[in-house]
Amino acid sequence: MDKKFIYFKYPKNIDKRLKELKTRPPDYWLNLGKKQIDRLVKFTIETTPAYKQFLKENGINYREITGFRDLAKLPIMNKNNYLRQYPYQQLYPNENLNLTTISATSGSTGEPFYFIRGENLDEQGLYVLETAFLNQWGINKFNTLVILSFGLGIWIGGLHNYYVYYRLSEKYPLTVAPIGVNKELILKTFQKLSFYYDQIILVGYPPSVKDLVDEAVSAGVQFKKFKIRILNAAESFPESFRKYIANKVNLENMLNDNINIYGTVELGTMAHETAFSNLIRHIAVEKDKVFRNLFRDATRTPTLAQYHPYIVWFEEKDGLILASGHGDSIPILRYSFPDYGGVIYFDEMIKRLKEVGIDIFKESEKLKIKDKILKLPFVYVYERSDFTVSLFGIILYPEYIRQALLKSELQKYITGKFTMQVVYDKNYNQKLHIHIEMKKNIKPAFKLKERIKKEVVNSLIKHSTEYNHLYSTASEKYKKQLEPEIFLHPYEDPIYFKAGIKQKWVIK
Repeated sequence: MDKKFIYFKYPKNIDKRLKELKTRPPDYWLNLGKKQIDRLVKFTIETTPAYKQFLKENGINYREITGFRDLAKLPIMNKNNYLRQYPYQQLYPNENLNLTTISATSGSTGEPFYFIRGENLDEQGLYVLETAFLNQWGINKFNTLVILSFGLGIWIGGLHNYYVYYRLSEKYPLTVAPIGVNKELILKTFQKLSFYYDQIILVGYPPSVKDLVDEAVSAGVQFKKFKIRILNAAESFPESFRKYIANKVNLENMLNDNINIYGTVELGTMAHETAFSNLIRHIAVEKDKVFRNLFRDATRTPTLAQYHPYIVWFEEKDGLILASGHGDSIPILRYSFPDYGGVIYFDEMIKRLKEVGIDIFKESEKLKIKDKILKLPFVYVYERSDFTVSLFGIILYPEYIRQALLKSELQKYITGKFTMQVVYDKNYNQKLHIHIEMKKNIKPAFKLKERIKKEVVNSLIKHSTEYNHLYSTASEKYKKQLEPEIFLHPYEDPIYFKAGIKQKWVIK
């Protein structure tokens, strides 16, 4: 078996590869993915003590596992049953922790999980985004300014993206401004430097990009003077949001110029929207029969992205997305993030669209994006399966709120039951709403609402490193937006706290 993993190799000729992504049959890329999974399965079993033990405890004889053909036999792994279950060093091939970069995420208790990773994950992200930027935004033809507004710290988004753009600047006329979450500085940078570039790529979480755009318009920025592109990540958004942003910044092509990344700390940049996938999603939103034939179990409009199966292999099991890959860190096989969604291969997508009367190639030609079609498979994601909400790209758990409400001075007024949800106002601003049940015969009071809000904010700062970073660096105006709005309801309120049913901690 392989003791040294054969990583994805960056192609010598990226222009040739981009042409191949458009002309080679879809099965070619799937077969490359299957071969890579063959290598990954063998490599992981041979070199990773934790995985070998994981198989044993799930009643699987690792000697009988040969590769891709046995993938469906392997147990589903996640943070709790695998990453947090075994000695940390044994999660790594050959127990080697001598890698280049540490990235972290927060778990359900706020305890970060650390991924020590090598450069290959960044190389994979470079390849994925380079092909996307060349295909859709012509970074080889335009002087480009990239304004990066992801948090710059131990979280993967900021530094991973900075690495990618830094490397792109070595090959193309591209300059990166790694500003982070400081909106005032982002706006000043835009106002001072944007006139010197042919196009500007704004990179950030959708609500943050939206806030930045609104403030820029209020500050008198005339976006029609610029060629704007937008790269989002960390959460999905409705088509109405895409249209709102397109109108605000005067995008040339709403489908082509605003794309969303599907990424994780485990595997980096895994998939991304394309002009083609955006067109398909747009049609599905407009036509219910198309939506139902594509996203059969989806309860809301999903992010629809395309992926390179020889970098990350996706599959769907019982409505959950599973991923397999190795970004030069902890190798993962059939890993649940956990996200609800599905996988549709390229030919299957074309078939399903034809079944409901859609000639997608003809539609692509109408909108002048036919020459941008990549024959890669699709993954769609519509919500997390765990009890979480996403606020400005930050995953928030009910445990954070529960900890705040356990304060003894609050317990005499409230039962401890609550429901949280993230809502959008008419201007597409995000806000965290928390509905809280009062004890019998207790009446709501403004002072109590303010006290609860203060405790919730303190708990979020304490338990979420991402929220802490964003809140501590925010302006006073932005802090108000990050703070939750508290709603106090009478005991056994029929809408949120109906008697006799299981409490719903999260509304999606």
